[in-house]
Amino acid sequence: FFLTEKMMTEIPGQALPITAVQVSVCALICMIWCFSESWMGTPGAEHYALPGLFTDPSIQHVAGAVFWTGLITTALNRFVETTALGKISSAEASVILATEPLWAALF
Repeated sequence: FFLTEKMMTEIPGQALPITAVQVSVCALICMIWCFSESWMGTPGAEHYALPGLFTDPSIQHVAGAVFWTGLITTALNRFVETTALGKISSAEASVILATEPLWAALF
């Protein structure tokens, strides 16, 4: 949070490019993990690749989960956090984010 806060303080209107870099790095790490787990070379696993998620009717619901996880819970979350770090300090943001389990327990 400290580096994001520093970048947002220096250039406040750059939340979207900063978020794009953060999400791209996250996607790259996930891609490396997928290759290292070697599921892509496993026979019969080709329908789990991106085109197969949309064409194989038995796992099309997985495409919705991938979409939701990638765009809403990762990209949108990072964008909101980055924008907020331009307005509050990283220490305050850490305290707010630490209360997440309490909010989850309530709802």
